[in-house]
Amino acid sequence: MIAFKDFRSSTSGSPLSDGMDRSLVLANEWLAKNGVRPVSIETLTETRGTVSISQVERGLRVWYEVGAVPLKP
Repeated sequence: MIAFKDFRSSTSGSPLSDGMDRSLVLANEWLAKNGVRPVSIETLTETRGTVSISQVERGLRVWYEVGAVPLKP
């Protein structure tokens, strides 16, 4: 089975503001602490607000393998 965990960082300003560095640090710390090996990594970007005042949320989604869960018959 696979699962995912998101690592997000919010920054104020234009969509060019970048919170990816913090997300990468958090993801690397989590991977090392939990000893999991990623299957795939995706980038996440979401913008909320108006043109003059916006909140940009960027991050990473780490897909990883977990132990098999038995299916119910």
